Amino acid sequence: KEDKVRRFCAAQPDSAARTALFGRLYPYMPNLQSQSPAWLRSFFRARPDELGNRLFSHRPRWELTSQLKRLLSPHWAAELARYDAEADLAATLPDRYGTWRPFCRAQFLETTLLMPGYILSSQGDRMSLAHGVEGRFPFLDHRVVEFSATIPPRWKMRGLTEKYILKRAAGHLVPKAIAARSKQPYRAPDAASFFSAESTAFPAPYVEEMLSPQRIREDGVFRSDAVERLVAKARNGRIVGTRDNMAIIAVLSTQLLIDQFCRGRSHGASHAEPECVPYALGHANSQDVPPLSPTLS
Repeated sequence: KEDKVRRFCAAQPDSAARTALFGRLYPYMPNLQSQSPAWLRSFFRARPDELGNRLFSHRPRWELTSQLKRLLSPHWAAELARYDAEADLAATLPDRYGTWRPFCRAQFLETTLLMPGYILSSQGDRMSLAHGVEGRFPFLDHRVVEFSATIPPRWKMRGLTEKYILKRAAGHLVPKAIAARSKQPYRAPDAASFFSAESTAFPAPYVEEMLSPQRIREDGVFRSDAVERLVAKARNGRIVGTRDNMAIIAVLSTQLLIDQFCRGRSHGASHAEPECVPYALGHANSQDVPPLSPTLS
């Protein structure tokens, strides 16, 4: 739906009526609803020159995520600066990808990139199986997927109504309020799960340790000054946007991985010395030595 609205607006970027459609995309995000038309056009890259980009549908999302790189230490920022992720991805696309309808291109990127590596793995199997639950998803039965691939886009989304043919076929099986409501993903609170300005119980001791300036400097992946400012915003309850919420989770998650697999901690379990012990351990002030070995990267 986002891709469709962006293309419609990019064809006439100065149209106020078209720009207003961005408000229909994410009604559950109040910060987005309050932005100016100029900001919306800029953020969603609704410009005619963008329409020819084969990765048009996902560029705003990837660009937002890529801003996390501002937190990286000089060494790792320099390493990533030499890597063009979009070019790498473009080289793997099917030969006929450029001839597909925009809807199908967007759907291909979503189902081959986001779904298996993130939605089904990080947010699905890893979470459920860690607690002894095996998830089964009827809509991902291979026969359903194969049939769905043959359905023309106009039946999958009519105007801005998603799941159109599904609602026509099975809408009577659920209350109308459910079938007709706007699509909304399940969203867990990000920074608010670890920081609370109202409670002295937050953050937990392990969060304090993982995000402390000393640990950040020792592990060497992130800039300690940037993380300090981010943590201060979290403590004061001033993190409200997606970018900062993603950032605090990304930093904390990475620090936990380093703690588990590079420092060798495993909640009391005994393990052999790992291969990727950070080079920077014991050299907290060193900015010249790569802090982690290539094994981790």
